[in-house]
Amino acid sequence: MTSAEAAAGYAAGRDQESDRAHAVPRPAADGPPPWVAACGTPVAVVQGSWSGRRGLGSADPCPDCRRIAPA
Repeated sequence: MTSAEAAAGYAAGRDQESDRAHAVPRPAADGPPPWVAACGTPVAVVQGSWSGRRGLGSADPCPDCRRIAPA
């Protein structure tokens, strides 16, 4: 699996308290809340791709999610 394929398996989630971007596994993101990021952090909003501007391209991507779900 390439790193792009790995990143495609994750959606971008956001913790509204800190506005930090997290990687949410796509199967979980496609379902109803609650959502939990790859690093174990609960997220309030899931929107966009982890490999896009709302995930790794955001101002504050989670370092643990970046390690678990690299792009």
